[in-house]
Amino acid sequence: MIICLNCGVELDDGLKICPLCGSDPEYKSEQEQISGNYPSDVIQLEKKENRRYLWELSGIIAFSGIVVCTLLELLTGKRLNWSLFSDVSITAAWVILTLYLFLYKRTVAIIILQMLTILTALFFIDLLATGREWFFPVGLPVTVAGFIAAGFVIVLYRVVHLKGLNIIASALIALSGYCIITEIVFDNYRNSFVDLQWSLIVAVSVLPVALLLFFFHYRLKKGNRLDSFFHI
Repeated sequence: MIICLNCGVELDDGLKICPLCGSDPEYKSEQEQISGNYPSDVIQLEKKENRRYLWELSGIIAFSGIVVCTLLELLTGKRLNWSLFSDVSITAAWVILTLYLFLYKRTVAIIILQMLTILTALFFIDLLATGREWFFPVGLPVTVAGFIAAGFVIVLYRVVHLKGLNIIASALIALSGYCIITEIVFDNYRNSFVDLQWSLIVAVSVLPVALLLFFFHYRLKKGNRLDSFFHI
């Protein structure tokens, strides 16, 4: 397969004339030779511009929402209370969208920065609501554990060459571990001691399913297709 340098379509080997644009697939026009822009470069440029336009539009919407909520409460209640929570939430959502638009290819960076954004938002919400009562004992460990579990699955998906049922099995194991950590944190916060109950039920229920998925994955990796394995 070769790609026409003028229009970007894939052509069969041996073709001297592109059936779409009618030009030599290996010849670039003078304008393209000067600018050095291929059709793929133009597409990438358009995607970059679209992301920038989306970011600008989302910024306008977020700023408008903050202004509307703040003014509405000032006009009705003469003081700021609930609008502060909505302002923090809108700002955090806009920052997360910004990170996704501009760092979507940097997996580790976007996971860490999104975690820091959510932690910052939770800290300010707790500060406004209770004066730092539940953020450090509950919000911080539960959020960090959730991002570690999600980051583990995402990085595994990016690194592993053969993606299949092993990714689902790993996600289930990460989920069960997250449930155990969550119950430990809440037990320490409410009762000052740990009494694992529902998280162990989740872990015991998930573990056999994960092992079964791992088994199917490695059987398939050795050459057995899923339809032939189940005789369908």
